[in-house]
Amino acid sequence: MHADKDYYQILEVDNSATEDQIRKSYRLLVRQYHPDVSPDPGAEDKFKAIQEAYEVLGDPEQRRIYDRMREADGQDKSSSLSLRSLISHKMLLTNVQEQAIYVMLDITPATDLPTSRLPLNLCLVLDRSTSMQGMRLQQVKEGTRQIIDRLNPTDSLSVVVFSDRAEVILSGQSGLDKAMAKSIISTIQPSGGTEMLQGLNVGLNELEKNRSNTSVNHLILLTDGQTYGDEQGCLEKAEWSGHNQISLTTMGIGSDWNENLLDQMAASSGGTSVYIDSPRKIVDIFKDTIRNLSTVVARELTMTINPGTGVQFYEGFHITPHIHRLEVRGDKAILGPLGTGHAKTLLMEFRVSSHPTPEEKRLLRLTIDGDVPSQSSRRSWEWVDISGTFTENYEGSVEIPSTIVTALGKLAIFKMQEKAMEDLEKGQVNAATQRLETMATRLLNLGETDLARAALLEAGRLARTGALSAEGRKKIKYGTRSLSILPKEIKP
Repeated sequence: MHADKDYYQILEVDNSATEDQIRKSYRLLVRQYHPDVSPDPGAEDKFKAIQEAYEVLGDPEQRRIYDRMREADGQDKSSSLSLRSLISHKMLLTNVQEQAIYVMLDITPATDLPTSRLPLNLCLVLDRSTSMQGMRLQQVKEGTRQIIDRLNPTDSLSVVVFSDRAEVILSGQSGLDKAMAKSIISTIQPSGGTEMLQGLNVGLNELEKNRSNTSVNHLILLTDGQTYGDEQGCLEKAEWSGHNQISLTTMGIGSDWNENLLDQMAASSGGTSVYIDSPRKIVDIFKDTIRNLSTVVARELTMTINPGTGVQFYEGFHITPHIHRLEVRGDKAILGPLGTGHAKTLLMEFRVSSHPTPEEKRLLRLTIDGDVPSQSSRRSWEWVDISGTFTENYEGSVEIPSTIVTALGKLAIFKMQEKAMEDLEKGQVNAATQRLETMATRLLNLGETDLARAALLEAGRLARTGALSAEGRKKIKYGTRSLSILPKEIKP
């Protein structure tokens, strides 16, 4: 065994190849370079190298030793990311027109990753329209002061306020004078209407001034009202943010803001949207947000989906820290920042077309790529292959892992809420009412009594009036997104 030789390259496989893939490649290469049949003058040397490589990689224990030697010698960098996958079932039937499989993917920083806090480049874009006066604006000021208290000298903070125009009241800078900053925040006064795009544009410009090769770039946008006429511009800016390592947390207070817009903006940037039903929760939500940003080790994650022949991505969801749809453009999805102690768990459905012959086959590869500024000695990407075994028949029933069953049950409730809203938009009031009633029953079975009660109340309102209340609509939507899929439920 020689660690300075790349046995994977010799066998023409990558270092995540399965035993079956290694065996198949070895057999093909042996036939190609056997000295008795190959016209290549270097065939004998190549044949010996192939034999040596297979002796190591064909033995699982020898392969593990070889991989550790390569990593220790710096021949192969270890990854800064750790992936763990779970498939709903590995056995697939031949000659079935289409079969569904589910893949759960758990993404965490590598367990031995030495981490240090990355500098934050943070911008707060705060709605100061007339409707924010009173308790709402008071709590926003206090939450902002709490964020200021938690900043390090290397962090940069800018604050933008907007109504029908936007104003930078605190220009981004590190080494912030905290007392001065708090004094400036206390001067914010409510006035005017709500034009969100102006605030978003100014906030993103502030972040661009202070970004560095290692900074965590994040914008928090908070509003309590509808923005009119600039929704498309907001969505375009959010998508631009996602492609430029700026994630957004969008926060809506009360019931009069556009949840679909804020959801789409957050998803496009790899961020998250938050429903704040009471001003008293603002301070805690601000503190939680800055605490989570302080743990970030990978600034942005992207996932590339490479399905094999006859395999198609159908749909996917984030299931931690809350449920929301995975937004896939082409073969890529933006997953946002990754922090220590905050795993990202995805659940994806794939459809597998008919396959005529019994064999083990790689169905797809998922590659996660992150920007990990403090870990140049490690590679910033990792991948996992998902394989299935096609057979003409098998006895017994398919046993899906309980972790996937649990997640699918809660996803079913989330999707039922989505369908109810779609029915309502189409004017199908009876169908939407029935979905909400069914959803309430399932929530009661899960012990989610408060959310079940909210769904039943809105189902009754819908039956009587043909419409949902703005507050009830948000409670149902964000309540089903927050159905508890605890870490203990997603560990194999």
